Amino acid sequence: MTSIDPTKPIDVLVPTYNSASYLDQALTAIKRSVPINRIIAVDRYSSDRTFEILKNHEAEVYFENKSLGYARQLLIEKAGTDVFMMLDSDVLISEADWYPNALKLLRNRNGEGRPVGAVVLLPMSRPPIPLQKYTEFWWRLIPALERNFFLTNSTLFLKDSVEGIRIPEELGAAEDVYIWLHIRGRGYTTFTMKVRGIHHFAHGQKKGYWMGANLRILQKLVGKAALPFVIRNVMAYPALALVAAFFTKDANVLKYNLKRWYGYLRGYLFPQKFYKISR
Repeated sequence: MTSIDPTKPIDVLVPTYNSASYLDQALTAIKRSVPINRIIAVDRYSSDRTFEILKNHEAEVYFENKSLGYARQLLIEKAGTDVFMMLDSDVLISEADWYPNALKLLRNRNGEGRPVGAVVLLPMSRPPIPLQKYTEFWWRLIPALERNFFLTNSTLFLKDSVEGIRIPEELGAAEDVYIWLHIRGRGYTTFTMKVRGIHHFAHGQKKGYWMGANLRILQKLVGKAALPFVIRNVMAYPALALVAAFFTKDANVLKYNLKRWYGYLRGYLFPQKFYKISR
């Protein structure tokens, strides 16, 4: 296995929309830890200072008004380096030396013999706290859930792992599941790595409706491959939240996650009403 040069610059891909609250911090932090070839942004015609901040960081900026799935597809197409990073504008990674360690994970093979095609960075602080408690409870109980967890919020990719991908424009969310399925279809696997930092996750309550609706759309596109995600987030979520609340002894874990589940359920049942919830 050929090692990946940690000094070779990579492209950093950033989808944005009214991202001024955290964008400057996110880009400043990533510049401290990653050798950057280009910062490439796809913006949804922001009305705040997002574009100004991007230009201050000498970003290459494109625009879209279709969907987050379309934005991520465009970003992947614009990436020109063999390794690239997808970074959401509300993720601040404060750890300075994570990058060489993450590179060492890429191309390593797991127990199934699959090479790692993407490393998901998990900031240790991920508000809202009741959601973080819920996920970490289940990860402690079933470690494979954490190993196989995948998001595109702060993720390092081998370009080959997403070669040929065509993320459907219909996906305003759940595009991360589509990407994960594509990576698996290419013969790769993914890996998670915890880092010091914070994912602000500003739209946590609304995201349930949005994700539920797009899970329904995803299910129509990929069929039974989406079923595990539908079962976990739409069917089994209340029971999972109850168990997590009981063992963490925190009623807020149940309260918050039931509200989020209700959003998933409503979105799943009425996708046309909720699939375009503002990101």
